[in-house]
Amino acid sequence: MNDRKTFYMLVPGFMDVHVTKDVGIIPYIMQKYLGYKAVYATYKPSDTHISYPSLSFFTEDIEFDYIEPSFYYHPDDILQTVYSSNLIDCCKDMVKYIENNAKKIDVLYVFGIYPFYFDAVERYKELNPAGKVYLKLDANISWINNTQMAAQFVKFLKNCDLITSESIVEYINKKWPVPVHYIPNGYYPLGCEENHLTKIFAFEEKENIILTAGRLGTPQKATNVLLEAFKQAKPHIPDSWRLVLAGSIEESFKPYVEKYLQENPDLNDRITFLGYIQDKKILSEWFRKAKIFSLPSISEASANVFSEAKAHGCYLITSDIDGCRDAALKFELRVNPLDDQDKLKNRQVEYGSLHAVGDSAELAQRMIEACNNQELLKTVCYSTQQDAIDHFDWVRLCKKIDMMLKISV
Repeated sequence: MNDRKTFYMLVPGFMDVHVTKDVGIIPYIMQKYLGYKAVYATYKPSDTHISYPSLSFFTEDIEFDYIEPSFYYHPDDILQTVYSSNLIDCCKDMVKYIENNAKKIDVLYVFGIYPFYFDAVERYKELNPAGKVYLKLDANISWINNTQMAAQFVKFLKNCDLITSESIVEYINKKWPVPVHYIPNGYYPLGCEENHLTKIFAFEEKENIILTAGRLGTPQKATNVLLEAFKQAKPHIPDSWRLVLAGSIEESFKPYVEKYLQENPDLNDRITFLGYIQDKKILSEWFRKAKIFSLPSISEASANVFSEAKAHGCYLITSDIDGCRDAALKFELRVNPLDDQDKLKNRQVEYGSLHAVGDSAELAQRMIEACNNQELLKTVCYSTQQDAIDHFDWVRLCKKIDMMLKISV
């Protein structure tokens, strides 16, 4: 007889890329370390091939429970088939799933304030009043400011027993009628070295590499700003410095990359495009080698790559938006956003430096400053790793989530 409590992740558009991010890693940690039985509840793809290759990095099996969609659904077209044209049908599918499974769900874990959760969470609380709902946000100020406090949304929030955000917690708490708690996006080593964050990487083993990782060329990631900044910084930094970009390149961005490399042939041997890296061990090795991690995002809630960069001792150079600033700040200063004037006065922070959104010239200046200051990079290499151990370890963070769920009423 299985007497473990269950921890159900309900995410209709769950894809392989989510498995090792916050969406998928939290249920895994809750099972592996905290005694829950984790279940991923998601739409069953319309075709017969279901593939989550990233599950191979887990040392424990996670159960899947597939939701039958009432409309054509394909995981490669989530924005169209779930979040827009079929939103009403998706809402009904979520409610139906809850009606069939509420009694066996001890913790219902939902991600983001999407409308398809509103009725489902309400129905869950009706059918299983003792069950707990955990809402994990993916918040930025723009998203919070554009969310109207409609009656249905407020009711949804009040039906959640625990709500956590990765940043701007104090700001959200001033606007919402329910308490929101700070839980950053953490890091958890997977694969053959799966364990807590205990390993310290030596600065002497690192190379003069500026690394970025993500979907290259999306408007959000502003990869063009990074490339332009490196071109501007090149004459002012040692020739040994390289820019390494990990991630798939958006089709619409490929002509830009081709033109950039043609117009700047002197950069060809100093810029490396790695493509998408499925193997977590290989990607971790690049984080280990890099001295600097740069992410010039236009908008970002709290990128998972920041905690991975910190755990490997990378100095952060990033755009000055709330989720990015939090990762580079010392713990005591996180969660409460500054106004624009305060940000201008505080670009150099504990674990990195910041630049204005979209400003390649300022980003280039941050590169020049860091690449010519090896002592600074060495100091931050060790201090940011300790910060990751203290505040970004997913095992510790999930223990906090578990504790807050147990005391919530």
